[in-house]
Amino acid sequence: MSFKKLYAVAKIMRPSNVLITGLTIFAGVLIFGDGNSNILKLALIAGIAGALIDAGGNIINDFFDVEIDRINKPERPIPSGLITRKSSLLIYFLTTISGLALTLFLNKLARGIALISTMIIFLYSFKLKRTPLFGNFTVAFMTGLAFIFAGSVVNNFKDTIFPFLFAFLINFPREIIKDIEDIEGDLKVGIKTFPIVAGIKASVAVSVVVLLLLLFLTFVPYLIKLYNHIFLILIFLVDIGLIYVIVSLLKDTSKLNLNKLSNLLKFEMLVGLFAIYFGSLK
Repeated sequence: MSFKKLYAVAKIMRPSNVLITGLTIFAGVLIFGDGNSNILKLALIAGIAGALIDAGGNIINDFFDVEIDRINKPERPIPSGLITRKSSLLIYFLTTISGLALTLFLNKLARGIALISTMIIFLYSFKLKRTPLFGNFTVAFMTGLAFIFAGSVVNNFKDTIFPFLFAFLINFPREIIKDIEDIEGDLKVGIKTFPIVAGIKASVAVSVVVLLLLLFLTFVPYLIKLYNHIFLILIFLVDIGLIYVIVSLLKDTSKLNLNKLSNLLKFEMLVGLFAIYFGSLK
């Protein structure tokens, strides 16, 4: 296989997203666990399993979105011709089945959540993403579910509440922003996303309200002494980024700026993960 093909295979998996998912689950198991001798092994297995399932989800999303991507993102592996739809389907099954197979080393609850997640991801790519707001909700929920999955590995759900809410509230507006960015291609293929149905102004308003809610929420864990002062320092950096996104979104809804803000929110998610991890250290 040529380097170009290998690069295309990596690209269709969306490595930055997969890395964040894997790190989220890995760190989550360490944070929510009781520090027993098997915790590192469980964290690695769960993290890799989640990353593989996420990679499969990204692939099947591109498989169903090929006509949209021909307009919005022609450089993606399938519309650019680097990978055929048949090959992408094969890679989807390989990554997804491998991820589910790894969960056999985890408890029954974690296996169940992984299997349900796989089915929801497929349904989202096939149908749900075409439903205004519900598709955005699904992606944000699935991102937060990574923390729930991590908690299930060590049977601890109490400590997953804030991480779940943080992931959900930062990804919900990000998904709407991505829909605004893709509005041209979605219109041409007849997909009714929220920005198309409600308009760009309404979509920006919803995104801003959710981001403001998240800004308020970020201070709560420190105030109730859930996390230490390191969390406060790191989450302050996240909040600066959130304020920038809000102001920039209100001023500029050009495709270039929307793409920048979407990527910034992805980075903010990663910084938030570090804040939660280091903030939970005793």
